[in-house]
Amino acid sequence: MAEGKQEKNTTSEESVKLFVGQVPKHMTEAQVLAIFEEFALVDEVNIIKDKATLSSRGCCFVICPSREEADKAVDACHNKKTLPGASSPLQVKYADGELERLGTRNFSELHKLFVGMLPKNVKEDEVADLFSKYGTIKDLQIIRGSQQTSKGCAFLKYETKEQALDALQAVNGKHRMEGSSVPLVVKWADTEKERLARRAQKAQYQALNKPNVDSQHPSLFGALPMGYVPPYNGYGYQ
Repeated sequence: MAEGKQEKNTTSEESVKLFVGQVPKHMTEAQVLAIFEEFALVDEVNIIKDKATLSSRGCCFVICPSREEADKAVDACHNKKTLPGASSPLQVKYADGELERLGTRNFSELHKLFVGMLPKNVKEDEVADLFSKYGTIKDLQIIRGSQQTSKGCAFLKYETKEQALDALQAVNGKHRMEGSSVPLVVKWADTEKERLARRAQKAQYQALNKPNVDSQHPSLFGALPMGYVPPYNGYGYQ
């Protein structure tokens, strides 16, 4: 969406695209721009719209002139600022593929954990109370669906990898939260490359899983390829 910006700006290779979620659908690009300009330099805002209705989908791209300015926007707004009319704080992160394009590694992912088997009604402060015993929590996000209901899992980021490792070893399969009949599952969160590989693998299985198999000789898993093991909760088996 920043093609025009790149054509007329000789420093556009340094520009960074952020994805921003939890933007009220009535807000305009100018209004979002004004909000982010309180914290960082911003070149452009592009509201993501539905192709059929052209109405806002509640999210946008924010283009910053540099990695430094993008980090300012993330640090100031992600999970910290809630816009008028929104039910949850802004979700601000690097757009897919940006870190690879910039030729840098997302070192924050080296100490980011995925936590599964959370009670659906769990609150962020309850999760924070449990995991803060093992280090300084830099970011905590409970994964929610379209109706803002918890999916029973969360992402947790520590200040250091050592702290994350301590939490993983102490909690995974050993701690059961009130309201849950099974212990928590804690694992390293997928990196961006692993997420892309998982998407490609999922697309490959979907392509193979077409309803053109012999209906009188179904396999154990329907039309899935031989040897395929269904993923556990979408995140792979421990």
